[in-house]
Amino acid sequence: MKIFLKNSYYEGLLQDLFGEKDGFFTIFMHFLYQKNQIFVNYPDFVSDFEELLSLELKSCEKTSELIIGLGGDAKFYSSNKKYISGSGVDYVKNLRSVLELDIELVEKAIIDIKNAYSKIENASIRASLNEILILKNDQLNILKNCFLNLENEKNK
Repeated sequence: MKIFLKNSYYEGLLQDLFGEKDGFFTIFMHFLYQKNQIFVNYPDFVSDFEELLSLELKSCEKTSELIIGLGGDAKFYSSNKKYISGSGVDYVKNLRSVLELDIELVEKAIIDIKNAYSKIENASIRASLNEILILKNDQLNILKNCFLNLENEKNK
């Protein structure tokens, strides 16, 4: 883990990516719940949701490493100390609705990452944000493919 100079502004930006109501850790909980439901209701999509969950865990790990490297603590709250909880998870079970919601969540995360990137000048942190952005784009591609596969199955 790289240690940076303490920077509470950068730390706050990253803390929001990690611990805000719709931040990475909430998305992780969201994907975990969905993977369990999909296992029961849509077994053909289990491996896709396992991959989504794995990619989200990597996003959480990379972001928390950055926060800790800036002298922070990577707690499960936003920069204004609003704690996240399972109430941020959408407990929808209809796969089409799940995928639509997930696409929206990941697209918002991509926008949030780009926003943080534009405010951070440190090249190492920006490089890590680029890595996280790649993970999010991979997630978006998986979700869009799942959506197309679901639509194709429906039209058979």
